[in-house]
This record gives sequence, structure tokens and C-alpha cells, in this order.
Amino acid sequence: MLLSKILPDIARMYPTNNAMKYKNESLTYDQLLHRVSCVARGFHDLCIKPGERIALLGNPSPNLAIAEYAAVAMGAIPVTIFPGLAPIEIKQILQDSSPVGVVYDLDQLYLYEIISSLSIKYLISCKSDRNLPHSIEDFITNYPSMTEWYEADPEDIALLIYTGGTTGRSKGVMHSHRSIRSWAFMNPQMGVGHNPTKKSLVFNQAHLTGQYILWASINEGGCLIYPDSYPLQADEVVDIIEREQIKYLGTVGLLLRDIVNMDNIKSRDLISIEGISCGGAPISENTLHKARDLFPKAQITEVYSQTESGQFISFVSINQCFNEGTLHRLRSVGNQDNLALWGQQPFLVRIIDHTCTDVEVGEIGEVICQGAQMMLGYWNNVEETNKALRNGWLHTGDLGRFDQDGYLYLVDRKKDMIIVDGSNVYCIEVEEVLSKHPAILEIAVIGTRLSNDGEEVTAVVTLQPDTDLTLEELKQFCLNQIALYKIPTRLEVVNAIPRTSVGKVNKAVIRKKYNS
Repeated sequence: MLLSKILPDIARMYPTNNAMKYKNESLTYDQLLHRVSCVARGFHDLCIKPGERIALLGNPSPNLAIAEYAAVAMGAIPVTIFPGLAPIEIKQILQDSSPVGVVYDLDQLYLYEIISSLSIKYLISCKSDRNLPHSIEDFITNYPSMTEWYEADPEDIALLIYTGGTTGRSKGVMHSHRSIRSWAFMNPQMGVGHNPTKKSLVFNQAHLTGQYILWASINEGGCLIYPDSYPLQADEVVDIIEREQIKYLGTVGLLLRDIVNMDNIKSRDLISIEGISCGGAPISENTLHKARDLFPKAQITEVYSQTESGQFISFVSINQCFNEGTLHRLRSVGNQDNLALWGQQPFLVRIIDHTCTDVEVGEIGEVICQGAQMMLGYWNNVEETNKALRNGWLHTGDLGRFDQDGYLYLVDRKKDMIIVDGSNVYCIEVEEVLSKHPAILEIAVIGTRLSNDGEEVTAVVTLQPDTDLTLEELKQFCLNQIALYKIPTRLEVVNAIPRTSVGKVNKAVIRKKYNS
């Protein structure tokens, strides 16, 4: 089924059910359908054509989601952009995707400064402003509904999600209508039905997880719950769980850590939680123990996915590991066959060597996978597409091994990626910026473990003669060049950076030293 068919079908079935809640406002499915249809008409009357891109730039909000649903309704391709990126990163994505219009949050004035400096035909604010010609609110108020929605081909690009690039250039991951309908909880042929009482907390519309929540929620007939402010903090998550009696929580590991370590957390009413799924940075066994005590009814899972894979490659059941006494599996990312429990056709997963030959069980190689959920490729980037997709297999760039029971363990990141608060940081992006600092001679950026959970960005540098450098000076240098979460929070000045026999920076040695 096409994405554009989901909302009209669900609105016919559950017209008076809540589809969205934000502060003191609720939208029923009937109201949501009407607003989306009006905004789609507004886009259409601006002569935006099927296949053209509409960028969505701002913190998650009902109007930003309505703009995305409307773009799909009239055949345009939504391009979701994380507003926490540095201005130069946002510009690069806009220049690469070449959107005909940008929908943005007027409350964040710096976003307007960024997009107004580019040759973009339509600047569309989420809220009305008499000084601006177009807004989502004006479309809703002044335009009639568009009754005939665009009929896309299942193989057409439905969404464009940008992710950090290992070459220093962000890449737009293209997902088709067909591939998205193969994601977990999106495929009715896998026996997944509607769940109109389900409430989903919206974290980030620009990432894969945010897109999944945005579409899976309406596909199930559930309700999207929007926090009052972003970035989302643990105390507000707990408030929302209590107020809305949330049953299922999708989050990142570090936010889960912050929740279980909150003061007086055991006095809060969290009994409604029945399921928790976490991605991002590895979670400590201590945090998982606390989570099991705090959420006694919850099935807790850790998931392994990539934007390119278009949903979960595998997941590990934390409850099963504790119940069976197989705590060593907490270090794994699970077994891909478990995905059938979530209504997703499991990936085929292999581990190969440099000749693309499968390695023996227990041996380390690159993780590759194959499934209907995968991306079509990278937008406007044939070279990187051909590297990632070969003979129908997605080369993840992760190094891993299988155990005798088919559980997958990741042992390193071939792409040299760090996960900070659930967001991907690619070392080469940071190294490219730091290499411009006049005091730095050589640079190696790695992820190092924090004392509790997660990772931080660590810069290991050698300096030019007769120079010095502090961490605060380094942070100041990085401002406005890369996103705040990518800026190093640890600096190590060394006399020499270890190298391999062929002269390459030996990050394995560096990681061992600073992670020991």
C-alpha cells in the first residue's frame, strides 16, 4: 500500500479517535485528514510537482507532521532535516536535495536566516505571520481540501532521510513506498492489526526512528503525543508517561539511563509501560537491571538498525537474557529471526571477509543484509550507492560475528562512527573540521566510553611546534561548523599518533589506550 493511502483509510475507520495531542490541543483523525488535505492543496496551488522535494526543518510539531503527510499526499518527497545541525550542515543538505520549498519553524529565527540565503522558491513557516506569504496555518485556514490524492508507484521515492556521511558529505537515504510498507508494524500481510489505543511519544522527526513513529502510529490508528519542548529531557518523558499512561516507549539508551536514575523515580506512576525499545549507544547491565525493576510489566529490547536498512536488522530481548541466565547476550544485538514477532519479514544477514566470502561462525567480518525494507540508494550519489548496495546486499560497514546460536555481536564500526545521545557522529566529519585548526598537526577522533553509559567524542592530537591547545579553545573553534553533539568533549594531546605499517592512523591502538 502507498503511504498516501494510510491516513484516508484510518480516518474512515476511526474518525473521532485522537490522532495527535500537543499541549492543550487534540486532533481527531477526521480533523487531521482535513488539515492535511488543505495543506496538500496549498502545495499543489504553489505548482509544486510530484517528485519535487519539500524540506522539513524544525523541532517536531503537529504542523511539521501535517506538512509531511501533505507532501506525500500530492506526490512530493519530504526531506527531513535535524534542526540541531550546524548552519553549514543544514546548507549542505538543502543544496544537495534542492527542495522547491522549505517548511520551517518560525520560532527558530536562525533557520530563516539559513534558508533565506539559498535559492529556494518557497519559504513556508509552520505558523502564520503577516510578513510572510505562506504558512501551514494559512493553508489550513484558507484552502479547500484536495480530494484527489496523488497515486504514486510503489517503487517511487516516498521519503528522503539524511544521515551523516563517512566522507564528510551527508547522504540522502531514499526509501520507497514499498520498502517502508515492509517495516515493522507497517505490513498488514504480516498479521499486524490496528491499535487505536496506542500512544506514541514523538522524539525526532528527522531521524529514521522519528519517521517510523510518524508513519507506524497512524498506520495502527494510534495517537502521536508531542512534548512541550525539545530536546526532550527525562523528567518530561516521565511526566508524559504518567499523564497519558503510555504503554510503549521507543527511546535511546542514554535517555533510558537518565530516567532510571532520576531522583524519586520509584515514586512515579509508570505501571502503564508494557514495552520499551532502545537504540543508539550500548546500555550497561546496571541500567538494564534498574529498568527491569522500574518497569516490571515491560518487555525491554535493544535494537540494531541503520537508516539505510530502513528499520531493525535485529533485536535482543533483555527480559529473555535475564530469565534464561544468558547475560552474555546483552552484549549482542540479537537474532534477526526475532523480527517476525514484530510483523517484519526478517533480514537475511551474512558476515563476509574482504573477498565477499562468508566467514565461519565466531569469526569477524563485515555485516551485510538483504531485505525488502532496504533503501533504494543515496540521493544524487551513485558512487556511494554502488559501494553500499552490491548484488542486492546492503553492506552495513559494521564489523561483527555470529555465535553458535545465531546471535550477532558487533565488534567495531568499519565506518568509524560514534553514537552520542542516540545521534550518529562520524569521525571523519569531525577530523575534517579540526584539521583546519592552526595549532593541530595531526588528528585522530575516536569514541571513548563514559564512566556510566554511552560514548563521548575524543580528539587525540599532536600540535604544531611552540603551540598549545585547550579543550575549551577546541570547542569554540568547532562552534557553527558542526553540530554541538559532534564537538569533542575530551582532548588528549600526544607526542605522536600511532600508525600502521603502511602509514595509516592506527585507531585500534588509540581506542585500546583510551578505553582501557
